[in-house]
Amino acid sequence: MRLIRLVALFIVTTISLACTNQTDYSRLGDSATTQERRLLVTFVDRTINRDLPGSSQDQYRVRGSYNNSAWSEHVAQQLADKYRLQLIAQWPVTELGVNCVVYEVPEPLVVNQLISTLQGDHDVSSVQLMQSFQALSEPTATTQAAYSDPYLPLQTAFNALSIAEWHKKATGHGIKIALIDTGVDLNHPDLKGQINYSENMAPEPSDHNLADKHGTAVAGVLSARPNNGIGIAGIAPEAEILAFRACWPDQPSSLAARCNSFTLALALNQAIRMHSQIINLSLSGPEDPLLKMLIEKALAKGIIVIAAVPGKNQAGGFPANIPGVLAVGQGGEADQNQIVAPGRDILTTLPHESYDFMSGSSFATPHVAGMAALLLQMHPDWQAAEIKQQLRHPESMLSALLNGQTH
Repeated sequence: MRLIRLVALFIVTTISLACTNQTDYSRLGDSATTQERRLLVTFVDRTINRDLPGSSQDQYRVRGSYNNSAWSEHVAQQLADKYRLQLIAQWPVTELGVNCVVYEVPEPLVVNQLISTLQGDHDVSSVQLMQSFQALSEPTATTQAAYSDPYLPLQTAFNALSIAEWHKKATGHGIKIALIDTGVDLNHPDLKGQINYSENMAPEPSDHNLADKHGTAVAGVLSARPNNGIGIAGIAPEAEILAFRACWPDQPSSLAARCNSFTLALALNQAIRMHSQIINLSLSGPEDPLLKMLIEKALAKGIIVIAAVPGKNQAGGFPANIPGVLAVGQGGEADQNQIVAPGRDILTTLPHESYDFMSGSSFATPHVAGMAALLLQMHPDWQAAEIKQQLRHPESMLSALLNGQTH
């Protein structure tokens, strides 16, 4: 094991919402250097969720075909031909009942004019540009609980929140948490066996190494195995973690990462379909209509969605600003309606048996997701509003817990 301190890194994650049948991952991962020329177009798909003979679209996988119907493929190609667009990707967003298509607008067509024209087409439900988001993290330069994990005294947040006391009552057992991020090192000794399901929805890096830094770090805060004689302990170590890799590093082994909305939409849709109870989104960016529809769908199903709030000098604010989403910061952010959680000098896991101190609301967010899992285990009937009310006052909540009064 080695403990490495990294200094002053910043993670940038580009996320845009898309959808496909035969996907050119390299094109989906491209980032526009000047004007974004990729559009996301949706139209109502009457074949979604219908039990049609020979249809297996409800069993799509990230590689290969997404089993679009012949009808939806025909409509998508018709729109491409009609408006001289290049069809990049197509995918049924089953939770919204629409088919989502990624088009590229060739030169010399004017993007804004084409958006206005498409919005007037009776076959089209929505049109938008790709959007960009940032993962909100920045690496940085007590009391020992009854665990054998040697780095536990360095887990200041774990100790400040009295998680060892919480673990006497709950460990997140049976609570399903969707972690939508970069990849997780499934072989890290503190995470091995802790991730119940993983799926890669992003283009692989050139070295095919899916053990990425940001996702591994967030997973460690949430679910590192306690009392195993190594490393650290997670907030909700017995929760069922569904790790969706929707982002990939800019360079192999880089902390900086990118996503596009195609991969994020896949992950959100899959998280909803797999009956997640909590969704952790350690990212932020501009308003995005399609992402908003998927998150609102999750909220309508009673899923607790937790998202990071950007710092004062960071752009964005979406999706933390969606009503019903639990917005999380480490303190000092402009958002006054947030839950403040530890996000400074958080010791957590990194790929290849490593550990590091990390800072940013990216790492405050899984603290809240983990605490929410503990509360849900004790109170399965609680909704997001009740969880939020409790998490706003962690000191009084702990006192009530120890006295058996949380209800």
